[in-house]
Amino acid sequence: MEKENIQPNNRTFILSSALSLFSQRGYDAVSVREITELAKISKPTLYYYFGNKEGLLRTLISENFEPFLAQLEMATNYSGDLPFSLDKVVEVYFNFAQNNPVFYRLLLILENSPIQGEVYEIVAPFLNHQYQLLENLFENAVTNHGNMAGRKLLYSMGFLSLIHSVISRFYQGNDEFLTPAIKQDIIRQFSYGIYS
Repeated sequence: MEKENIQPNNRTFILSSALSLFSQRGYDAVSVREITELAKISKPTLYYYFGNKEGLLRTLISENFEPFLAQLEMATNYSGDLPFSLDKVVEVYFNFAQNNPVFYRLLLILENSPIQGEVYEIVAPFLNHQYQLLENLFENAVTNHGNMAGRKLLYSMGFLSLIHSVISRFYQGNDEFLTPAIKQDIIRQFSYGIYS
């Protein structure tokens, strides 16, 4: 492809178009043709930037999820106060969900991808990193909460499931969700199970 045919905003249009389609219908249900038509570019232009549809998904995941993971890493840095850490974690998820609703919807879809497919291979390292950060938080909290020993995996899955459920309800039009009061309810509800 000749350089003069490449427009500086093509890459952005392709990413935005793919994200929109993937978040509405899932990765496997969207064709390259649909992406190129929505972005108003040719297939060779898409291939120039991303190589193929898989490369496009890899770029979407890394460019959107890596900054989120950096924020989550800071939030999960345990300082001896578990409720404070949980509050920071929920805040990171809520902010990300509000500021990146289309990508977060895609993330919810990808999290349940079949483990045998290419989609799972692309997203698994990012999802696993997310869970590892949460597990580390709960593992480090054992020093102050001995009854939590050996439960880091269960706690990380339960806490993230609760957060995802609230965000999903918000996306369904429940505007009262993702408020400071709901955040405190999540932490209180989750902490009750830990401390009991």
